[in-house]
Amino acid sequence: QWLCDILLGNFEALRQMQHNRYTVFNLQEPFAPNQHLVPNLLAWRVPLKVSLELQMNMRLPLKPKQNEAVIQPSIKRPRVEDLPTPIKKLPPELTPVVLFTGFEPAQVHQYIKKVCMLGGNIAESAQKCTHVIASKVTRTVKFLTAVSVAKHIVIPEWLEECFKSQKFIEEQSYMLRDAEAEVLFCFSLEESLKRAQAAPLFKGKYFYITPGISPSLHTMKSIVESAGGKLLSKQPSFRTVIEHKQNKSLSEIILIACENDLHLCREYFTRNLDVHNAEFVLTGVLTQTLDYDSYKFT
Repeated sequence: QWLCDILLGNFEALRQMQHNRYTVFNLQEPFAPNQHLVPNLLAWRVPLKVSLELQMNMRLPLKPKQNEAVIQPSIKRPRVEDLPTPIKKLPPELTPVVLFTGFEPAQVHQYIKKVCMLGGNIAESAQKCTHVIASKVTRTVKFLTAVSVAKHIVIPEWLEECFKSQKFIEEQSYMLRDAEAEVLFCFSLEESLKRAQAAPLFKGKYFYITPGISPSLHTMKSIVESAGGKLLSKQPSFRTVIEHKQNKSLSEIILIACENDLHLCREYFTRNLDVHNAEFVLTGVLTQTLDYDSYKFT
């Protein structure tokens, strides 16, 4: 009965699990809908007008929008026996750990061989890289995670010049500069990297992220943790959020939600607690800034 009420739009049932109507276990038809809630379904009797353009978008795979974080398919690395012998072995502190993002797999395989020949390593994950090679700023999970941890984000020409010189060269002349993206998001990638290396953006901050968030909770977790933040596994009560807000010795709790999960945040709204959308994290990490005003639900 509790589940039926929720499916029919009675979201108050989420907070009324101990109500008498939900503790009767001998109903003949336990899944019979509440007659008072059935009118909520009548909206489906009205035909929906779907444009031809929307129909085509439903049929074709959608390209990710410029302001959305996307998950790239994992690239299968060459077998160890297929990798070339390094020219020389570098000490760990001088060994680049390289990550690639935004390239076709065949191209990445060629890049991997060159990195290994020069004595570098390939990053097992974005959290472990020192260098990112990319041709433009993207909002992929790799890129957003790497912004918080990488020392350098360079263009492919850096690797090509390294290969010509048969050694890893300085990076400054080959730093990625993407004027279009930097104007769009009002930031400087070079400044973002400097801020990230000076101090983790989300250090000492806890996040509660609602389950329906997009990009996925797993993706958001990777991005937040790479920037020094921590995710709460359970939804905090409004009292806990207020306590952490008022007591400066406690870590700040930042609430992140999406439109479809706003019913889970009603108590926060009634207490005038700020709830932000995913851009607080996504754009925040890209620009390495904490913007408490631009992305909160009102």
